[in-house]
Amino acid sequence: MSASKIIKVNATRSTNDRVKMLIKSKKIESGDIVVAKYQYGGRGQNTNKWYSSYGKNLLCSILYRPLDVNVNQIFCINQVVSLAVLKTIRKFNKEKCFIKWPNDIMSVNKKISGILVENSLSLNQVNYSIIGVGINVNQVFFKKLPNATSLKKITKSNFLIQEVLNELIENYKFYFSRIDELDFINRKYNKNIFGKDGCKLIIDGRRQYGKIINISKNGIVKLELDSKGIQEFDPRKIKILYD
Repeated sequence: MSASKIIKVNATRSTNDRVKMLIKSKKIESGDIVVAKYQYGGRGQNTNKWYSSYGKNLLCSILYRPLDVNVNQIFCINQVVSLAVLKTIRKFNKEKCFIKWPNDIMSVNKKISGILVENSLSLNQVNYSIIGVGINVNQVFFKKLPNATSLKKITKSNFLIQEVLNELIENYKFYFSRIDELDFINRKYNKNIFGKDGCKLIIDGRRQYGKIINISKNGIVKLELDSKGIQEFDPRKIKILYD
């Protein structure tokens, strides 16, 4: 993947939605990135909202058109993006960082980044992916978000948003160039996953405690539960909580 163009906007509903508009008008190519100072309808996984102060954080979405990724490999796109974002945050932050499956990056036990990947599918193939990423950079106050943190909150230093973006682009290039190496990607992903030492979970609506053993190449989660031993779960049936 190579970022051919950076499209900067002042404000938009969400950077993912802006990419969708540009796809319809044929004004965006694979590798192009939309970057916004503010989004008034930012979205996270499912119905979650993504709140961000004006000009304080990196809010961006990239269009990715894979050459040959089928629906059985679709989770690998999430893994690649998570690894790229994780590496970016580690560049500027010396705290321990983890991937909180399926779409957050944590610094110790606080959320520092969120990811939203939306895929367009046709038969067995992925037509394209819109990859939205928010990284908390210079924001220090998070109203009603006790689990949020930022690079500035951790380090007490200001950062250039463009510098963080440049690092993210380089990490996208590295990991997307290896997207066909499914074993490498999955091994790297599992090495950095949150919850291996234990975490709080909601499974089928019930709160439980367990350890993440492994997440497979297609997103199936293997857990060790205190009461029931090791089991595998469809990703749609579990939620990992913050401490």
